[in-house]
This record gives sequence, C-alpha cells and structure tokens, in this order.
Amino acid sequence: MEFVVDRMAGRRRALLAVLAGVSLIACSTALQAQAPATQRAAAAVNVSVPAGSLESGMLSLGRQLNLHLLYPSSLTRAKRTPGVSGALSPAAAVSALLVGTGLGHRFTGANTVQIFDPAAPATTGASGPAGAIALDTIEVQGQNLTATLQNDGLAKDGYRVSTISSLGPLGPVALKDTPFSVSVAPRELIQNIQAQSPDDVFKVNPYTRTQTPQASGWAPMVNMRGFTTYDTAEDGLRRSYSHATSLEDKERVEVMTGLSGFLYGAAAPAGMINYVYKRPTFERLNSVTLGTYGAGQAYVHGDFGGRIDDAGTAGYRLNVVKQGGGTAVDDQKIDRLLVSGALDWKITDRLKLEFNASHSKYDMDVPSSYWFFRAGVPHGRAPDASKNWSQPWIRDEIEKTRIAARLTYELNDNITLRAGYAREWLDRPVQDHTMNSVRTPGKYYQVAIRSGQTKNEFDAVQAFADVKFDMFSIRHKLTFGYHMYSDMGWGTPYSPNTGYVGPFPMTRPLHVREPAFPLNTTSPYKSGYVRNHNVVIGDQIEFNDQWSALAGVTYSRINTHSLGQNGLRAQPDYNQGRWSPSASLLFKPAPWLTLYGSYIEGLEQGGVAPDTSINYGTVMAPMVSRQYEVGAKAQLGGVLVTTALFDIEKAYEFEDLTRLYTQDGRQRHRGFEFTATGKVTEDLTVIGGLTLLDAKVEGGTYDGKTPMNVARVLAKLYAEYELPWMRSLFLTGGVYHTGRQWANNLNDDRLKSYTTLDLGLRYATQVYGKPLTLRANVSNVTDKNYWQNSYYLGAPRTVAVSAQITF
Repeated sequence: MEFVVDRMAGRRRALLAVLAGVSLIACSTALQAQAPATQRAAAAVNVSVPAGSLESGMLSLGRQLNLHLLYPSSLTRAKRTPGVSGALSPAAAVSALLVGTGLGHRFTGANTVQIFDPAAPATTGASGPAGAIALDTIEVQGQNLTATLQNDGLAKDGYRVSTISSLGPLGPVALKDTPFSVSVAPRELIQNIQAQSPDDVFKVNPYTRTQTPQASGWAPMVNMRGFTTYDTAEDGLRRSYSHATSLEDKERVEVMTGLSGFLYGAAAPAGMINYVYKRPTFERLNSVTLGTYGAGQAYVHGDFGGRIDDAGTAGYRLNVVKQGGGTAVDDQKIDRLLVSGALDWKITDRLKLEFNASHSKYDMDVPSSYWFFRAGVPHGRAPDASKNWSQPWIRDEIEKTRIAARLTYELNDNITLRAGYAREWLDRPVQDHTMNSVRTPGKYYQVAIRSGQTKNEFDAVQAFADVKFDMFSIRHKLTFGYHMYSDMGWGTPYSPNTGYVGPFPMTRPLHVREPAFPLNTTSPYKSGYVRNHNVVIGDQIEFNDQWSALAGVTYSRINTHSLGQNGLRAQPDYNQGRWSPSASLLFKPAPWLTLYGSYIEGLEQGGVAPDTSINYGTVMAPMVSRQYEVGAKAQLGGVLVTTALFDIEKAYEFEDLTRLYTQDGRQRHRGFEFTATGKVTEDLTVIGGLTLLDAKVEGGTYDGKTPMNVARVLAKLYAEYELPWMRSLFLTGGVYHTGRQWANNLNDDRLKSYTTLDLGLRYATQVYGKPLTLRANVSNVTDKNYWQNSYYLGAPRTVAVSAQITF
C-alpha cells in the first residue's frame, strides 16, 4: 500500500510541475504586447481553396489562416464558392471566398470572423410569426468549437445557447437538433450569479434541484424529473460522481434530463451533468476577481488566457482560486485552493491536441448534518438552518488531482477521428460526519463518525469516428466507437463513532466536547472497482430541410468487484451487459420551430445501501429504464422556448421498515416540462421553467404510493433587467418554488412546499479604460427555514459580493 501511495504522490508532483509550467507560460505571455487586430488581419498569406461547396471552403480557409469562422449552419447549405488563391490578407481572403454567396463578414477579434446574411432582420435566420427568428446555431465542425462556445450564451444574448459542446459520443450538436431536454448554464451566467458550487447552478437551472448539497461533504446529488443522480461527465468523459466540484475553471454546465443510456452508457434515468472546462483564448485574457461567496468566504480568482505563439497554433488557459473563511452557517468554514491549466496545440491544420491538468484542496469545518426520522415521526417545522446542527470539531478534507487529454484528427472534410482520456486521483484523509436521528417530535439524537483515509482513482476513455456521407440525397453523420469509465476504490477499516447521544431539543443545537477517538493505525485497503464498457453506433440523418432523425444503439456492460478489508470478496462479482437502443424523429415545420419524438433505454448501476441501512454498502443489481418523450423547441423573438412530455420507468429502490435497502416494484414518472431562456425585451432577460410530475410506484410493497422526495411541482424564474435610464446597471433576482414532497415511502409524512427569493445588482463600468464589473447577490432574502428534502435543510440567507477587472 505504501508503494501505491508513493506512486500517486509522484504523479501529483509531476502534475504540479505541469501546472507550474502553464503558470510560467501565462505570466510570460501576459507581458508580451499583442499586435492590433487590424495589423494581423492585414498581413498577406498564401492561400489556396478550390471552387466548390462553401461549407468545405470555410473549413479549408479557417485551417490555412487559423481563423475561427462563426456562422449559422443554415447559411452555407447549398451555397458554393468560386475559390480563393494567392497571397491575400485574411480579410481579403474571406471576402473572395464569399463572392457570389450574398453573405457578409466582420472581424470580431484578431482571429474570429462572424459570417452573416446582410438581408436578414436583426439576426441571421428566417423570420417567423410574432417576430420569431431561426435558431442562430453556430456551425461547430472542425476546430471552430472553442471559439463557438466562448461566444455562445453571453449575457447580452440573454444566456440563450445555440450549441451543446458534447452530447455523448455524438460530440458537439446544435441545441435545436437535439431530441432531448437539454439546458446550459454558460460562463457569464455562472459568473453573474456568483456560483461557487453546483448547488448554485442547480438552483437557477429550470430542470434541476439539489438533493445532496456539496456542503454536506458528500458528492453533490441532483434531482431531475423526480429521479436522483450523482452521474456526471467532464468534457464528455464519464465518471460516477464528483466531490468538491469547482466552477471557476468551467466554461459551462450542460444539463440533460431523462435517460442517457445510448449517449453516456450506464447512468441513472434522472439525466446527465456535463462540466465543460475553459479552453485557451486566442485573444488576450487577464481577469482578476476579488469577493466573498457569502459571510466571511473571501476569495481571489485569476483567469488568464492567450496564444503562446504569434500564429496562434498553441494557446493556454490558467485559473487559480484561493478561498477561505466562514459561511452563513455557524462554525462552518471552507478553505479551498484550485489551480487549473489548459493547453491547446494545433499540431497541423487537421490535428489538434487539448490537454488539461488541475489540482484542488477542499477543507471544510462542520459539513452539514444528515437528518433521518423514525417511522411515524413527522418532519414538522424546519429548524434554524443558520445554526450548527453538527459539532464544531467535525471536519472534512478532499484533495483532487486530474489530468485529461483529447485528440481530434480531421482525416478529410468527411471523416473525423476523436479520442480522449482522463484520470483523477481523489484523496480523503479526513472525513468526519454527523447524523441526526429524530425519534420523537421536537427532539433528536446524534452520532458523530470519524473515518480513516479513503482514496479513489477514476479513469475515462473514449475513441470515436464521425463519417459524413450522402445516400440517395439523404445526408448522414455516422458516429461509432468505444467509451468506458471506472472507479477504483480504497476503503478504511477505521470508523469509530460516539454512538447516539441525546436527546437534544430541536429549538437549538447542543455541542459536546470532542471525544478521545482511538488512534488510527490502519492503512487503506483495496475495496474494489466499478467499470462500465460501452460500444456505440449512432446515425444523425437529414432527409431534407424539415425532416431529420437520430437512431443508434449502445452495448453497455457493467463489471463490479467488491472486496472486504480481509481481501476476500464482500459480495459476488457482477459482469453483465445489454443493448440500449434509441430512436428519434425531428420535424421543422418552420425554421424557428422543431418538433420531436424519442424513445430511449438505459442500463443503470444498482444503488448502494446508505449508512442508515442494516446492509450498508451492499450494491443492488443493475436496472433497465425506459423513456418516451415528445417535445418542441421554438425561437420566439429573442427567447428559446422548450416543452416536453415524458414517461419514464425503472426499478424501485428504497429502505424498508426493517432498514433493509432493497429493490421492489417499478417506479414510473410521467410529467411535463416548460422552459424559456433569453431576451424578452432589449432590457429584460429571463430564465424560467415549470415541471409538473405524476410519480407512482407500480407493484411491490408500496404499490400506488408516491416515491419519496419527489416534488409534484417545480417552478423557477430568474430575471435580469437593465435600467433604461442608467445603462450597465442590472437588477437581478429569482423566485424558486418546490412543491410538496413525501418524506418517506409510506406517504404519511409530507414536507411543506417552499419558495425562496434571491435579489441582486450588477454594474459594469471602466477604470482607467479597463472593464470593471461589480456584483452583489442575496440568496434566500427572507432567510426562510425549510426542509430541502427529507435528509437536508435548505441553505440560509447568504450575501455574496465581488469585483472583477479585465485587462
């Protein structure tokens, strides 16, 4: 075991050396003066683009001149270029490429060019009823994706996103061409709501609500469509769960609701959270933010990016965060460090390497306590969430180190090869927790647990090929390949606890002296692994401008191996697989409207019996889920509106009255979703949504009951209003409503609905010619106490302020 620990420490030292190198690049290049965009645009370069398809010409010219050409994909369809040849400036070359197409262009940066239709009203696209316009989807083929994502979903556009960076093996796709419910929290929204953890994003996102908060010390769990999941991906590379997730180095958070088996392999039917890392910028970026994430959590965040060489074939991005101080909860403190770097290298015109490395430490005093209630005891009124319902000496420490690389090779204009790999080392040297047991109304007992060191190693691999071809006038994009993820774990035999002490009154918490826990003389032991292997083939079919389809199938295999501290199998191995098909049909009766219907199946790893169960740690058998969905996506003015009707079923897992965690019956959720994102007027931005759920258990012990922790109604509205008489001053705020939930499987303890209010201000100005943004946000303005679900209290009132300067 000492060898394993030394080897992991060596890898981390090597990674820190890489991050130090990125830091040196950032510092040295930040000192170099950038040539003005006009000068670079005027330099003559020999180019050669043959006459033919405008789409192919765009890709070729972009590669030769290292330009990022941004344009709606509908603009290039059926258009041809006369070709370009000779020594020309980039501006002249683009103009020559567009001769006879009726299109115009403008440089929005030294290497970024926007292609547009001068005859289109307001924005590119066909007009529709009531001022509707076509979805201005950016073409994301080739190596334009980085620039596309960095310019997509900006605050000035109402956070309305056109492109999804990764839809499983399908890679980047237009949101309007996605036959699933997907929403995105882009970079500027994450910044403007001052989100420091996924919980802040889940609060604003129309589809999601937090099930297990990050402040609990456990991995964040999210609830979507009434189901819960830890499942996440990072840049499309899967993983089982993620502790202490940072957002400062993320470009966006993409949320897909519902089944994702065809796209991501074994996963819960709730959906998938994909965290997208920031990539290098081709224009100079230096940004420093000072602020507090609430109470005394002061922090500084530096975000630096730019090109390494004048040609822009290589670029860097560096994010550094240091945070420390108390939260809005008594005695709770967070001390956090993040160093995250990215390097991109355009090896050739068709070959690109992307590399990421990060290291983080997340230390917390007094993680939020877990509550559970004895059968027949109602939750009643929630206690004061700003109090420390744990103990002052409870601590949690998490250290993570991650490396990842992706390689993209465009063999030609029709074939693209993609590969990626990620590995993360997770070390938890300290992990104290408390659980509060309510056995009679108004009183609770408490157990404090001190666990020894545990570790995990996460791996993810993917290799895909995209092949575009036409057959009988039908366009195809065929994707096939392999992807996998695994979790190798080391457990601990050391887990002393205080035993339940109490009872204590729920009117105020009582704190006790830290007990003398026995000395830990043990070492972590290899506790086993979980692996998921997937072989996938999918076809994106375009019959004509109105009809398209997505069809595919994934063979997914789950392999689990569980060991006890004696090295013997703790339970039988599981090694089985199945095919998970998916089929969707899309119809566009108008350019601004997409209708779709889809069917998808998924394989899900069985749940793990929680701490409260008598069979704690037992892994349930894998489950098969099915989903039917119909929906619509419409661009109405500057607002993207989506609706969906869905029907999902899966095996029902629960803890019975004897505290045995088991599977029995089927869980079926039928529901309706509605979202609206974008600019209602020039001054008003909205992000809102409504989810209505009818969830039931069919068969088994709890036939006809509603599953616990499922809210029948979820309604949200976040808005920003720019004052017409004081431009650059924005009033911000949100109203978030969660309907009633059953707190147990018997349906005899119902949690009250709750509504919280957020308010804020944002002001953009300049200091010595440099952009300065001031932000202030108050969450839970009324300081409402509520049960977020049957296990956790909601967050108390929190005030966050920051100042960001860009230079």
